[in-house]
Amino acid sequence: MKVGLIGEAPLDTLAIKTLLLKKYPNLEFVELLKNKITGASLENQKTKTAIRLECSSHKPNIVIFIRDLDGLFTLKYREQILKRKTYFKEFKGSTLIQEKTLFLLNVWELEALILSDINCFNVFYNCEVEFNDNPMEVIEPKEYLYSLHNKYSNSHNSKILEKSNFETIYNNCEYFRKFINKFEDLLAS
Repeated sequence: MKVGLIGEAPLDTLAIKTLLLKKYPNLEFVELLKNKITGASLENQKTKTAIRLECSSHKPNIVIFIRDLDGLFTLKYREQILKRKTYFKEFKGSTLIQEKTLFLLNVWELEALILSDINCFNVFYNCEVEFNDNPMEVIEPKEYLYSLHNKYSNSHNSKILEKSNFETIYNNCEYFRKFINKFEDLLAS
């Protein structure tokens, strides 16, 4: 089975691919729109055509849309949540996208997943930082990781997640757990 990944930044898409391969080594993950369309430009109407072309070329069975909320799941960020969900619904409801689709909305940023298993960060940087809070409540987790170690770089995220324990992230990060449960349902259907 082939799974297409569409993200707002190539480094984030690669990091999610790395994490998913830990649990699903028998699936083929393909980065769609790699280095072609990033950030808010994903919401552009031309993106639908580009995705359709990528899907017809790579023929994925499932397409995962990956976005950062740049906020928390709170009323304060309700408008951003609705904007991201509307973005996904437009693609999901589009007749141009025939594949099964799933949305992974990272609370604030992908770096919340690293905070969900701080040990992978410690192993990668050979340090001993502690994090015992809820990763979904950290404002600007990327900056938080910078504060923990001066050599941290988001370009390392996929390598850091190579050191992660999938089950630890699954158990410690509610939004990721919900995403994986929906992914499992799609795989079973």
